[in-house]
Amino acid sequence: MRSWLLRLSFSTIVAVFPLRPAAAAGVTEDVPLPGGTAALARALGIDPVPDRSRFMFEITRLLYNTPEGRRPSADAFLQALRQSVARARRLDVPVDTRPAELVPVPLNAELWSSAVFHRKVAPRELVPAIVADRSAALLCLGLAALDDRTLEYFADHPLLIERIYERSAPAFGAFSSSLRIQDNRVVPPGARAPSRGESLGVAPRKVEERQAQGDRDEVTALWEAVIPEKMTRPERFVLQLLELNEGRFFYLYDVIGQLDPPRRAFALGLWMTNAVARTERFKALTAGVGVFRESQLRTLPLGRASYDLSMTLMRIEVGPDGTPLPPASRGLWSRVFGGADLPDDPVRQLRNAEDDPIDAAWLIDTIGSVEVRLRAERLDQLSFGQRVFAGAAETSERGDVLVALRAFSRYRMLLWTFERIGIRAPAAYATAARRAARIGALEGRRGFEAQAQFQGALALLTRMAGVGTLDAPRAQKLIERLMALPTTEDGRFAGAVARWLRDDLAAAIASAPTTEAAVLAAMSGPASDGAIARPVTWEGQGYRLDLGAAERRRLQRVREKQEGVPLDAALDVAAAGRALRAEKLALDDAESIVARLSAVVTDIPRRVGHDGEDSTPTGLTPAPNAADALRKAIDELSRDIRNKDVKKAARMAEALIELGDTLLAEALPSIAYAADVGDPDGAVLLADDVSRRHDFGFGGRDAETRARLPWAVPRADVTPGVPWHITGSLLGLDLGLAPLALRRLNYERVLEAPKLTSNERDAFALSVSLMSPFALHDADRDAIADAFERGRRRVAALATPSDRGRAASRPNDDAAFDRLADELSMEAWRRRAVRWTLAHEANRIESMFSSVEMLVLGGGKTADLDAWGMAMVTLQGCICSRLTPPGRWPNLLGRPQLGLTASAVADLNLHVAIMLKELHLPAALAKVVLSGAMQDFIDEVRPTDDADWLTLSRAARVISRDRIEDYIAAATAAGPLIPDAGLRHQD
Repeated sequence: MRSWLLRLSFSTIVAVFPLRPAAAAGVTEDVPLPGGTAALARALGIDPVPDRSRFMFEITRLLYNTPEGRRPSADAFLQALRQSVARARRLDVPVDTRPAELVPVPLNAELWSSAVFHRKVAPRELVPAIVADRSAALLCLGLAALDDRTLEYFADHPLLIERIYERSAPAFGAFSSSLRIQDNRVVPPGARAPSRGESLGVAPRKVEERQAQGDRDEVTALWEAVIPEKMTRPERFVLQLLELNEGRFFYLYDVIGQLDPPRRAFALGLWMTNAVARTERFKALTAGVGVFRESQLRTLPLGRASYDLSMTLMRIEVGPDGTPLPPASRGLWSRVFGGADLPDDPVRQLRNAEDDPIDAAWLIDTIGSVEVRLRAERLDQLSFGQRVFAGAAETSERGDVLVALRAFSRYRMLLWTFERIGIRAPAAYATAARRAARIGALEGRRGFEAQAQFQGALALLTRMAGVGTLDAPRAQKLIERLMALPTTEDGRFAGAVARWLRDDLAAAIASAPTTEAAVLAAMSGPASDGAIARPVTWEGQGYRLDLGAAERRRLQRVREKQEGVPLDAALDVAAAGRALRAEKLALDDAESIVARLSAVVTDIPRRVGHDGEDSTPTGLTPAPNAADALRKAIDELSRDIRNKDVKKAARMAEALIELGDTLLAEALPSIAYAADVGDPDGAVLLADDVSRRHDFGFGGRDAETRARLPWAVPRADVTPGVPWHITGSLLGLDLGLAPLALRRLNYERVLEAPKLTSNERDAFALSVSLMSPFALHDADRDAIADAFERGRRRVAALATPSDRGRAASRPNDDAAFDRLADELSMEAWRRRAVRWTLAHEANRIESMFSSVEMLVLGGGKTADLDAWGMAMVTLQGCICSRLTPPGRWPNLLGRPQLGLTASAVADLNLHVAIMLKELHLPAALAKVVLSGAMQDFIDEVRPTDDADWLTLSRAARVISRDRIEDYIAAATAAGPLIPDAGLRHQD
């Protein structure tokens, strides 16, 4: 160690002088790879073959982020390769004379030979030598992630390379991308760039003197407060950063570097006005970063833990200067995270609460210190609170805010549903949470029926609001009436929900021959059944676009396939019970009631009441046979009428009301499922009504599980030996049933096993499921297509030399590329890969960019086009879609357990938008097109792994026009394109 430090000290002294060794003449070298990239990739089991421009980066990433033994064929080849390299050291092995392809490698063969391998390695041998050596490969990965000026510094300091290779290659390979060294000085993320004098080569000693006199930026001061070295001694500072606390400081350094500027300022505490407090809180942050212990740097250096520091800091909403947005009081959030029970007196709990705002160190201590499931929950609570209650946190409503945020852990889907509808009043959330808690106290069949009615009614309202039938204020009023419904002493609704449906909901929607028909129409959205319709011409045939009519037709077909209880049957039975309770019940009235009930019996399908025990959720007794019970009630009423005993007939009222609740507890979930089971001819409807198997969790092993499951995110349960069913809430079934939003149109193809993980497949399906055709507008479609084309032209222009000649135009071309890359916040390794592609494979340059990047380069505003985006349920903790801006993608990779890569790959959605414009078809058709296109995409795409976003992007953009036309044809058969029957077209 002492010897090494002496050598390092000497190299530091030399570095003061403007010397430039020959080894540093270029930051990369193109070396020949015998046999070519395809041969090596195949030998390692990697398919598709990575581009030559990023070959070393991808090969290393794929090989050395997998535990040994998981890729036996690759391990065997690597072992043979290592033996071959070892023989080459000892013997005069013949040169591999196979035809070679050039591959860029950071630095050059001479430097790799002297600093890493300590032997002469010929350029033709360099790639195999690096790949065979795990530490060398991870070093190469880290070097590739550096910008050119930083890479030049490493080329000038071979002892630094040697030390990293020997001690810290995994950490360096994983976290080097934010490391920048300019003019012998480390420039930390968010710091002031060197002044012009410094950039011109002022010696580090002079820079140090200036800093000592006060010319030292705040970020540099923070890092030097925790790292015992000056940033003007880069090699020493980098080694300390790498080696202190087992590389966790370097991890924090990189996480901060990859954040957007406002969140970076939050993490560093730059929003704090007190410099001393800022330094102390930053020290607390660096001391606490070790709480995220799930990562395995030695075995999986590129793997990222679920809900780690990066995801935590990405969730916080901040102002432009990094100030956390409200609610941001530590006192409030400490009480939110203090338990799951709803406080009886929240205002009292908030008295004397600490008002200091949360900061990064507090987040780490509060969120990072708990187990992963609770960590995810707290992040969802935090982001939910900042989205919904930003305007209420500092007012008299803080008590209701506390109740609502505390309720999130047990009643998540209730709160998410209110947000989805557009409700913002904290009191509405608090009231609903308390009502949900009272319903949750009921057990067994009674609890099931209460949940089914309450959640079923909310599910209908949510759907009506989602398609535009109800606006947020009207929906909120209906919800307030629902929340206020009375219950009996034992918790039953006793016909109250049925009355709300017939009196309140029915009055808010258009009338129809039956209540169920009116409800289905309201859940379908507005139809174009009048004299004016939007014309669409497809393949010479006239159609009208009618989203509402198509959805109504689908819902009706699904309801027929379900063979469930008609909604009106349940309402009629409940109404009959209420009528029998009238104070002055006449004999004629009783006879009319019997007549109505006799008609209801015939409307109940035969299968209702004959379900086997296998369709009864765990923890419940089978439902009573409603048809038999109703026949028995009719017989008793008829006997009382024949005996003219009206008082005795009235005693049947309670039994009928209870039976009405039972029937309504079957009808409402069935209708809620109908909205999201997809194709009426799909396999899920072949057996029976799957809603009858819905599991609210009454068979849970402990009280906390039983309290949470009724309002948990719906999920498919595939337990062996148990019929397929959904567990969780009735709200948000489009999450649990998302795969049913897709349709496979071609059953003749022989499909291979999908390469995407199940989490990625579900994430892509969910993005289609959450897409609303009512939110897809032609103006946005055109904006996407136009911006994409402008961006494409900008990229294509990079490959076209100017008229002045290539040499003369090089500086301008470089500047144009730098501006373009800056707009995309492009990482250093990608910048180098794109430049290499421009120089060697210019015809492939467009394939190096994603559709979202093309959109942004063409001036498209991602925030205005979120309706075309991807699901953000896991990434942002909301039931919403977003277009992830460029620059955030690196933070999402390395977490296959969460399926986050799909959140950034919106290429298929944008490709469909572009094709719809080209075909002169409405934007509203995008969802039906994507239902087929996304299924084929999931079936066919072959990425190397979950982080191979570029292959996903390319596969989405090459889907042919012919295929798109096939998907559109499905919209004419069973979709929103309805043959024109001579309606007058709207101009």
